[in-house]
Amino acid sequence: MAAENKRPPVTISELVQLRNFGIPADQVTWSRVTMISDQWIAVRHDGRDRKMSNVTVLNPREGTKIYAGSTFADSLIMNPSHPLIALKANLRFEVFNVGNKVLVSKTDMLERVIFWTWVNSDIIAIITDSTVYHWDLWQGDSPPENVFQRHDRLTFSEIISYKADPSLKWLAITGLTPEEDRISGVTQLYNVDEDITQCINSHAVCFTHYRFDDNPLPSTVFCVASRDTQDKGKIHIIELGPYKHGNFAPRNSYTEIQFTDDTERYDFPISIQVSEEYGLLYMVTKYGYLYLCDMETAACLCVTRVSIDIVFTSTLNSISQGILGVTRTGRILSVDIKKDLLIAQIRESAKWANQANRLERVMAVKGQNKEESSKKDQIPHKNKNHNNNNNLSFQVNNNTNTNRSTTTNNTTTTTTTTRSSIAPISSSSCSTSCSSSMMKDCSKVPLLLSPSSLPTICYEDSDSRSSHSQEEVSESDS
Repeated sequence: MAAENKRPPVTISELVQLRNFGIPADQVTWSRVTMISDQWIAVRHDGRDRKMSNVTVLNPREGTKIYAGSTFADSLIMNPSHPLIALKANLRFEVFNVGNKVLVSKTDMLERVIFWTWVNSDIIAIITDSTVYHWDLWQGDSPPENVFQRHDRLTFSEIISYKADPSLKWLAITGLTPEEDRISGVTQLYNVDEDITQCINSHAVCFTHYRFDDNPLPSTVFCVASRDTQDKGKIHIIELGPYKHGNFAPRNSYTEIQFTDDTERYDFPISIQVSEEYGLLYMVTKYGYLYLCDMETAACLCVTRVSIDIVFTSTLNSISQGILGVTRTGRILSVDIKKDLLIAQIRESAKWANQANRLERVMAVKGQNKEESSKKDQIPHKNKNHNNNNNLSFQVNNNTNTNRSTTTNNTTTTTTTTRSSIAPISSSSCSTSCSSSMMKDCSKVPLLLSPSSLPTICYEDSDSRSSHSQEEVSESDS
């Protein structure tokens, strides 16, 4: 493993402090604060009216409030790429377009919901005690589809994650179970085509669509992070099938890592993010440690602490190819790579020369593409004066400103060779949704966001933001 006494090749900056938006510190929890992508953060917090919860959605990169409102929902999550907010109240689900305040879709479950999340921009995964469902928003009145059954090993676990590859052929549920002196993790990996389930010990997983350096075509890759019974753990990078003609045989790489526990605190992985452009894997632990790994070999390039506070969620920063993280104290952190320093430190190890050369090449290409894109933006377009009324993106953004094995230091790396997207939401598409049967009778059922309390886009200045009174919270969030 890379030496920890070196200068960290990352920059850490605070983008947002949630307390500045009137969100009480004791309500900055995993169940109340959601960040599916780097576009926005959604928070459900108590206000003056105990019968309803406040809703605050922020743009983490701009540090601005997108909208605020109130709801009867017990949880809510923003769509990863479109201005849609999904809300759940017991067995009821509703999705609103926050651009025109229209109810897009709704459904009711018959079983108790344990966990739910957006799988992609079109589908919400709903997990019950026994079953995993997929709810496609654009299938009219169709109910959520039964996809597969939960494995018995997850029965007594708290479900904390559900991931899917872009083709929705590989799915994974992760659950955590507290034990006497540790937190154990189990992931159920399911293959849709083969209808096969496999359970593995892991705390955090993710799928990515990555092209290995010696392959002509990208592959579906499964990344796994786990901690063993002692202070050791592993990060696996597994190339999944089906095999693509022209590529090398699928590989399975892993690296051993060491956890640094503080006094009487058990640290473990909470999230994995992958930069497909740079070929870097970011693994973040509960107590704020970042493990940066090479996707080609799984080698751990550096370990550094990015937060002294508990980190409970993270996501990839699509612009910088770093990560964003949310801490228990309400800080939204941005962690970005110091490219030159990282490459220089990697070059110091003779066995990592290939990794340094690859990173230097891909980062140079990324920088060149960014410069060319910037030049194109400066070229005036004759038809640029088009009508933006159909674009329901948040207007506030425009106004607010073979086998291979290597051992390096204490790190062992072993390599064994062994969807459709929707168009941007527009007025026309929304009017179609509004005329569907599920929208005609929406007035007969109480909405989670009633028309009078629908969130509205806020154009507040930072100086005019008001904080809500921090009332004591009766419920206890984990």
